[in-house]
Amino acid sequence: MHFVFQPLIDLAQWTVFGFEALTRFDDGVSPDVHFRNAHAENRLTELELQVIDGILQASVHLPSGMLLTLNASGPTFEALGAANVEMNARLSWGLELNELSEPCLCNQARNIATSLGCLLLIDDAGIGYANRSRILQLKPDVVKLDRSMISSYVDSAEVRALVDSLLSAAKETGAKTLAEGLETAEDLELIRHLAIDYAQGFYFAAGHRTEQLPMILHDLNRRLGINVPSF
Repeated sequence: MHFVFQPLIDLAQWTVFGFEALTRFDDGVSPDVHFRNAHAENRLTELELQVIDGILQASVHLPSGMLLTLNASGPTFEALGAANVEMNARLSWGLELNELSEPCLCNQARNIATSLGCLLLIDDAGIGYANRSRILQLKPDVVKLDRSMISSYVDSAEVRALVDSLLSAAKETGAKTLAEGLETAEDLELIRHLAIDYAQGFYFAAGHRTEQLPMILHDLNRRLGINVPSF
């Protein structure tokens, strides 16, 4: 198991302001499969805590002052809160609440994130339980729109209505918004039209190991003129 880091882009400042930490398994099997199997075997929290420990160790190579976000289910939020886990103080941290975590397991997510000194993010908004009600209940710092919300926005009236509802809830609670999975310049034009704050996706860069990031970010600056941190 190892970890890669995908840049997060502040669209107003046109700068890399952080990264999402993503897990990759050395057997080549999709992370979704590993986490789904762990859930079926009642060991999801165990696996997620193992992953978070690995991310904490890998994060020492990232530039100071960056935001680093990582995914966790509702029960893992509770385990982190109970353990009072200490995050690397050089970085800002964000916990992304998994979209499949049932509401009854997430009631304390806001308080736990705050107690740990982390931002709270609603992951994959528009999918599963990551809906308008969750945004209004938990009052996250950032709402991350699932990539399907962007790819289907133009062609689906239903998706447009859903996205508009999610963005309205984010605005009502004072949350920033982030679009995931951008792949094209047209995607970027769309989210600018929607006044979304942040973005990530292959249009900017895939996830890479920390030792590869200086080269990847240099290329990002060369291609798109985005301001990037120095390592």
